[in-house]
Amino acid sequence: MHRQPIRTLAVALLCVAGCLVGFSQPSAAAAPQIVYTYEVRGLANSSNLESFAAAAASNYADSRGWNLGGSIAFRRVASGGNFTLWLAAANRVPGFGSPCDSSYSCRVGRNVVINETRWLTGSPSWNATGASLAGYRHMVLNHETGHWLGFGHSFCGGSGQLAPVMQQQSISMQGCRPNSWPTASERQRLATSRGVPIRTGNPVGSVDNVVPGLAAIFIRGWAIDPDTSAPTLVTVQLDSSAITVRADSRRDDVGRSHPGYGSNHGYRLTLNASPGRHTVCVRAHNAAGAGATVLLGCRTVLVSGTPIGHLDSVVPSGQGILVTGWALDPDSSVRPVPVAVYQRPGGQVGIWANQPRQDVAERYPRWGAAHGFKVLMRANPGLHEVCAYARNIYGIGSTATLGCRTVLVPA
Repeated sequence: MHRQPIRTLAVALLCVAGCLVGFSQPSAAAAPQIVYTYEVRGLANSSNLESFAAAAASNYADSRGWNLGGSIAFRRVASGGNFTLWLAAANRVPGFGSPCDSSYSCRVGRNVVINETRWLTGSPSWNATGASLAGYRHMVLNHETGHWLGFGHSFCGGSGQLAPVMQQQSISMQGCRPNSWPTASERQRLATSRGVPIRTGNPVGSVDNVVPGLAAIFIRGWAIDPDTSAPTLVTVQLDSSAITVRADSRRDDVGRSHPGYGSNHGYRLTLNASPGRHTVCVRAHNAAGAGATVLLGCRTVLVSGTPIGHLDSVVPSGQGILVTGWALDPDSSVRPVPVAVYQRPGGQVGIWANQPRQDVAERYPRWGAAHGFKVLMRANPGLHEVCAYARNIYGIGSTATLGCRTVLVPA
């Protein structure tokens, strides 16, 4: 950034009848008409250069940016290239020459220089808007690369408008709203100067979480079609089955990092899954304009078949110890789980967890209420340790420790 005077799916969403679909094959993308190559180098103190390089590659590949939806490509090379992208410690930035200084990022000749301090912390002007650090990183990469492409500085068009990416947003927002990506007019200027079309963009997004639960998998992420602010569809494939849902749940973080599209672009759902290893893949469908279905990512997750439960209480009762708790096995929703209760000193007893427990049914409605256990064990006066274990006898899994308690039986 050159320093110059400023002129003026809810978790409860489950697969329902009719939701199984197959994936359409993405259409082949047209080859870029212009390819710019760049090298990544570092003069940084502590940042991971490869992490920076990966963020830059993702930025340059985003259809909202200077690649004009694929007409222009930015490709990293080991050395040389059309320009060099630097991550430089603040005190090393002035060494690139005027107009660089230690406060901001800059571009000098073929060197696109990102100030490490700004990369790690943003800038006061940007941060004061509440916009994200991720958004700042996109902005500063697009701004300084824009200088290399031949753009000078732009200025805010009016209070409340979206800032041009070539505005010095690191220094002042000038009354505009923060913006990470070239505006439509900036993209058109680049397209005209290079004699290439602006291609409508493929969807972008993320698979944020794929988390195993009790005979289920929770999936969360977001997706946006750059051609529209309307929600797009995502298809979530679990092994050989798939479900298509709208990515329309509220994600304020996505709204902040993608201004102009709004916040309603998240998806979240929970799919039933048997214990074992599963593969989850998510694809975003093109919602408007030209484009193709895009694979957002795949994850492999292991759903446990080991019983769960809890040793609720171990208390003296008469001439013994009363033990209560509950246990269920993810592999079976109706069959009871055998529980072994050990008393030290003393003996052991085996019982079935088949007593009614309405609280368990409310927490795990699929498994019902018949998963409680209660047993009175004779015990001599003195200090005893009591442990309970739920044994796995259905499907995959192993014995689970439900808990241990120490209790004093009075004389």
